[in-house]
Amino acid sequence: MSSLTLNLGYWAYPLRGQPIRYLLELAQYPYQQTNYTFEGANDWFEKDKKELGLDFPNLPYLIHGDFKITESQNIVDYVLDLTKQHHLLGSGLTKFQIDNVRFLCNELISKIFLASTKTGEEKKAEINNSVTPKFKRLQAVLGNKKFFFEDKLTLADIYAYTAINALQHLLNDEYKQFAQAFGPFMKNFEEIPLIKAYHSSTRYPRFK
Repeated sequence: MSSLTLNLGYWAYPLRGQPIRYLLELAQYPYQQTNYTFEGANDWFEKDKKELGLDFPNLPYLIHGDFKITESQNIVDYVLDLTKQHHLLGSGLTKFQIDNVRFLCNELISKIFLASTKTGEEKKAEINNSVTPKFKRLQAVLGNKKFFFEDKLTLADIYAYTAINALQHLLNDEYKQFAQAFGPFMKNFEEIPLIKAYHSSTRYPRFK
């Protein structure tokens, strides 16, 4: 299946589908992107959602030859297997701690985006109840370490970076209280050569 074209469809923003992009980039696995904008959302809702033949139409989706799947966590597991990057899952009991961070941050990304669409007291409540407390826990787990676990890059770091980056761009005032704690971690991740090259490329979707 490796010789077939892999196409990843997702919003043109580094949100819940972004860890999949990072995994493909870290593996230097060739892929194509179909990036949907909010302004052109009908390209997804009125066209591709109906026409791509997905069993469970949703974003992100992955099409690899005749193989088609959706749901971000499902796609992550497929890409990890496809690219033989199982080391990013960790070893022993640490695997489960890594998944704690993975699933927490996956949820956080959605919570951050949701909060960014609200205003006034509703926005404040969403941040105070669903965002800030979890980032404080994330900060406690990271501490002063370079990476979250095993002193090396794991899936936890990929998800944490994606969540923190979303916080920084979508809820910047809230990010400021965490900037000192998360700043070194963000820099460490961004200095990984393959990540640095990716962030400088046109393949990387940026927050507008």
